[in-house]
Amino acid sequence: MAAERTSFIRRDCPFVPTKDCAECDAHRRCFLDSLSPESVRLFRAERRMRLYKAGQPVFTAGDDPRGIHILCVGDARMVKSDAGGRELTLAHLSCGDFMGEAWYVAGKPYGATVETVRDSVVCFVPRDLVERFRKTEPAFELMLLRWVSRSVSRSMDRVFTFAFRSAEARLAGFIMDPREVPRNGIPAKGPARGGLPASAGPLDCRGREPRSRREIADILGLSPETVIRTLSAFQRRGLVRLSGRSIKIRDRAGLEAVAQER
Repeated sequence: MAAERTSFIRRDCPFVPTKDCAECDAHRRCFLDSLSPESVRLFRAERRMRLYKAGQPVFTAGDDPRGIHILCVGDARMVKSDAGGRELTLAHLSCGDFMGEAWYVAGKPYGATVETVRDSVVCFVPRDLVERFRKTEPAFELMLLRWVSRSVSRSMDRVFTFAFRSAEARLAGFIMDPREVPRNGIPAKGPARGGLPASAGPLDCRGREPRSRREIADILGLSPETVIRTLSAFQRRGLVRLSGRSIKIRDRAGLEAVAQER
């Protein structure tokens, strides 16, 4: 976590709006549609776009929030360490997620560190601009409060999952929806996603490289050995097919039944 921070790479969005924004995973969560035309122009003029390499900190525990960070492209994780150097991953963040907004709204130093998992683009909205929007754009203030509430809700779900769901149930739920730990350890109903998607590019949110067993273990609060052993058991039962890092679902109904076990 001692990696040096990068310098700002540009003030303009690094993507072609008409080409990239239409299919961006973050588009449905972008707050720009709620702003007035004048506020949009102000946002584009004063925001700061920064490129982070994998493993670089966006902010560290103890820093004073000077604005709001938005993960435009990439993946990041929020971690907290104790005096002995042990780490606990509190959350995994992806395209469109706000980062550290709860501490910003609370007016307190960051209580955890956020670092990128892969090459990522982060938009920083300075404090003066955030406060202006909070005063002049009611929809922005409501959206910000909703994001804070969402962060708290996700944290509560994560605690519940770790406390009451078995390793098998956590892993089964994750395989069916790898974007995040499913609510209460049970994946949402929906169309099959076919396991972990292949990457569509290092700075593309339309897909990502399949996660390593260690990364999956970190997400689910398990040991890598437990993940490896459980995946092998799933394959023997005909629930999944393993090929390198790739995990393909063979029996979705059976996997869902495992995910609902305690």
